[in-house]
Amino acid sequence: MKKVDFFIVGAPKSGTTSLYYYLNEHIDIEMSSQKEPDFFSDQSLQKKKLYYSKKRIDTIEKYHSLFQQKNAVLRGDASVSYLFYEDVPGKIIEYNPDAKIIIMLRNPIDRAFSHYLMDYALGLISESFDSIVRQKSLHKNNNLFYQQYIRVGEYTNQVKRYIEIFNRKNIFFIDYENFKNNTSDIVNSVFIFLGLNNDFEPDLKKKHNVYRAPKNMLIRHVYSYVFFRKMLAKILPKKMIEIIRNFVFQNGKKPRFFRKSNRN
Repeated sequence: MKKVDFFIVGAPKSGTTSLYYYLNEHIDIEMSSQKEPDFFSDQSLQKKKLYYSKKRIDTIEKYHSLFQQKNAVLRGDASVSYLFYEDVPGKIIEYNPDAKIIIMLRNPIDRAFSHYLMDYALGLISESFDSIVRQKSLHKNNNLFYQQYIRVGEYTNQVKRYIEIFNRKNIFFIDYENFKNNTSDIVNSVFIFLGLNNDFEPDLKKKHNVYRAPKNMLIRHVYSYVFFRKMLAKILPKKMIEIIRNFVFQNGKKPRFFRKSNRN
């Protein structure tokens, strides 16, 4: 099989999911059937024992099985863990020396709080954001929470690793605010970066990965059990799972993060 051509490597909560779906609409692009396969970061993720649960893609055969369209011109992988873990850039360039890299970045404070809200809505955390940031939480996953919300947003060394390994012309940077406010222009720029015709216009009206909260605390509590979500994923088709999610979750106004004033 032809190798994967490009990688949306992160950061988390910076618009990667929306870009994944917009690019997947292009007739010449096939994105992996599992968003965030994390193939090149699988070993690092297993060592960290993160609290998220998903199907592991830990062999090249499993990885390539996520791409089934024989006529696709380009194939893409969007895994936000690829930006954080040190050994990933080397693994990607060894796999495909000509790979193109898309790096999406967001204000670290806004990104951290958005990441926290996602985990809170999923029932993965009940600690306050402040207790995590100040490292006052006594939760067993406190260090992992701090990594996901704070260290993941320390971009300098993460970006540097890609710049040092890949040809600069093969790296495309996207600022989250620019992407949010000028989505059509940015998506067209990505098409050009990938060497494709940019006349195609994806459905930009549809919003992806927007903030959604459980309708009540009972649902939030039940959904927090990883084994329960795993069981549903095994016995129910994807469409049915989406119907259930739409029923038990609701779009809501995202809580605000108030930055404390330095004034007395």
